[in-house]
Amino acid sequence: MNSLVAFIQHIIPITKAEAIDIANSFEYKEINKGEFIVREGKISDDYYFFEKGLLRTYLYDIEGNEVTTDFYTSNSIVFEVTSFFQRVPSQVNIQAITDCQGYRFSYQQLNSLFHNKPAFRDFGRAILVKEFIASKKRTISMINQTAEQRYKALLQSNSEIIMNAPLKHIASYLGITDSTLSRIRKDVAKNEY
Repeated sequence: MNSLVAFIQHIIPITKAEAIDIANSFEYKEINKGEFIVREGKISDDYYFFEKGLLRTYLYDIEGNEVTTDFYTSNSIVFEVTSFFQRVPSQVNIQAITDCQGYRFSYQQLNSLFHNKPAFRDFGRAILVKEFIASKKRTISMINQTAEQRYKALLQSNSEIIMNAPLKHIASYLGITDSTLSRIRKDVAKNEY
């Protein structure tokens, strides 16, 4: 639980005692590779902090192809925001790419924390702002960056994804085909030497 306490303190300036108090609301959870924490059509009721592992969010396009929309690496908060807060069926799936270890609590527990612990309100707000900014940056990068620039940015910012996610998931996340990703990887590797 030390990683969760450190994560909370990294997000908001609170005492270790306050961070431990929030962390104690979570329960330890292991998710096996291939397991889902959110399924399309179901209401998301879980809010996770994963200290270890890699997950992805995906949905199906109009032709039935899987499209990866996000990855979550170690030390990440993971939940499906629309379904979780609006209490509506999810339009996406969140699946473990590797075995994962972390902590979870429910929608009901979140509401209790939100109303009873001012430090948690600040933490929750900071997480939502952080995720909103990341989503905005990703949307902009899909418009004003080349596929190679997006790949290089992902390689620099999060090699855990490059090392553990299947190429087809990385390609769909970058908005390119598998063959285009293979060509980009070769070009980037060639230019590094």
